[in-house]
Amino acid sequence: MARLADLYTRQRFPKGITAHEVTRRCAAMLSDLLDEQDGTILDNPDYRLVVVVIRSRGLMTRDGGLGLGLGLAGVIGGNLLSRRALGAFMERGLVYNGGKENLPLAPLADFATHHVTLTGDNLRATLLASAAIPMVLEGVRDIPGAPPGVYRDGGMLDYHLDLPYRTEGLVLYPHFTDRVIPGWFDKPLRWRNGDPGRLSRTVLVSPSPQYLASLPHGKLPDRTDFKRYLDDDAGRERYWRTAIDESRRLGDEFLELVESGHVADRLHPLLGRRPAN
Repeated sequence: MARLADLYTRQRFPKGITAHEVTRRCAAMLSDLLDEQDGTILDNPDYRLVVVVIRSRGLMTRDGGLGLGLGLAGVIGGNLLSRRALGAFMERGLVYNGGKENLPLAPLADFATHHVTLTGDNLRATLLASAAIPMVLEGVRDIPGAPPGVYRDGGMLDYHLDLPYRTEGLVLYPHFTDRVIPGWFDKPLRWRNGDPGRLSRTVLVSPSPQYLASLPHGKLPDRTDFKRYLDDDAGRERYWRTAIDESRRLGDEFLELVESGHVADRLHPLLGRRPAN
């Protein structure tokens, strides 16, 4: 994670850069990140990676131009009426090791869902697809082992993973906000939040408003900072590295709470939220 933060912080995206070039640079960054250590992800004895992507449908299969723009307009309009409308534009893809029965989720019946085995042949393509925001990166075509098609960022459908977790214990969810937003296009819809029933066994760990207010610009770094600091990458790097240092301090405080047994003193019940439509 520290290496990813460093590689991403040092990226340069000048004004007018094309989605094709952004995709090429992100693929190179991914190669630098993994550094031929793909097997440590695929065969990790302690952690199992599940990557969420979407398989595009209709106009969402286009890359750039009027076609993709019209597809996104349809997504936004349909989603405003109901999340179910997203099924006309995308299907869920879960890429992971192990069979469907070993996934800690109840059966998914809300959208068409493809279960794909994660392998050395598709790891990098899958990771790149999981970051492929339309109009920013190109979609990834025909992930090995998956149904043919154009794959993109799974956050468009499952932004904050409001999924039916199946566990007798608790779900630990390290997050960057205290709001669980079902899909990317639900961000401006304040009434569209995670299902309280699904979240009833979830421990959400997120930075406080006071912490966020203490950061430069009062927020966590994000990709919009490339525009905010256009032609001032040194300034953006200073801002991002300040936030990274503060984040490390925040993480140390959390670990101290866990080790001391006082983490329960900082817990608050999630406010009741209406489930998503």
